[in-house]
Amino acid sequence: MPEIKHLAHQTEDGYFVQLIPDVQFARFANGQSLKMNILRPVSHLPLPLIVWVVGGAWVDIDPYKHIPALSKLARQGYVIACVEYRTVNKAPFPAQLEDIKTAIRFLRAHALDYHIDPEHIGIWGHSAGAHLSALAGVTGEQSEWDQQGQWQGYSSSVKAVVDFAGPIDIQADFQSEYELPVISLLMGGPLRHKIDTADQSNPIHHLASHIPAQVPPFLIMHGDQDQVVPLRQSQFLYDALAAMSAEVDLYILEGVGHSSTTFMTRNDVLEIVSEFFALHLKGS
Repeated sequence: MPEIKHLAHQTEDGYFVQLIPDVQFARFANGQSLKMNILRPVSHLPLPLIVWVVGGAWVDIDPYKHIPALSKLARQGYVIACVEYRTVNKAPFPAQLEDIKTAIRFLRAHALDYHIDPEHIGIWGHSAGAHLSALAGVTGEQSEWDQQGQWQGYSSSVKAVVDFAGPIDIQADFQSEYELPVISLLMGGPLRHKIDTADQSNPIHHLASHIPAQVPPFLIMHGDQDQVVPLRQSQFLYDALAAMSAEVDLYILEGVGHSSTTFMTRNDVLEIVSEFFALHLKGS
């Protein structure tokens, strides 16, 4: 007869995480609505929040895509909200940024409902989602952005930004015949006629009105074999942040392309992200 085995008593290794799906945070006059999926650790205490912004060239949004990978981070004691935004075939920029900011304000407004610490919010995205995350990070002190959309009266500022291979300067790249259709949709017309919009879509453009203390810390990661978003896009942002003495780290992933799967399945990458958020959202 096989021996009955025992495991010694010990505390849990992480939080139990609940998925709260399809939480509506915005509704528009045309009937369109936006939703988010919330990963909420079971806790009686408020926890830091990470807003996850999925990529997809601003046209293909799947807020369920990385929930399994993100749940590992949620178990460490973070509420994680995977948010939708209007795609460029429905509304041009800055609608996408307005939607991300509306989501952040909604989460602050409902902090008690989801056990969120509203003073410790970070944002993280890949590709187009990283572009919007970077913009959310550098416009947090620009109150005019919080006068658009719902849940006004709350701030959309964040304490930390993680950027995985985000496009930064639309005018420097993305003008090939292949890329022009989505860029024209994003800009609301041909790029040559939308220079002001292109400037507003560039996170670096918004740094001019900041002092370093107003800019949240940035963690940037980019593959050196990325054929979709050139590595120099992240270098642009890194150089601009470093030039103003803002807190920023850039990791170049050798032999890595643009796929988010590569980023989200590497333990070394996720460990760096975990340490970054622990430092800036938990102070540890």
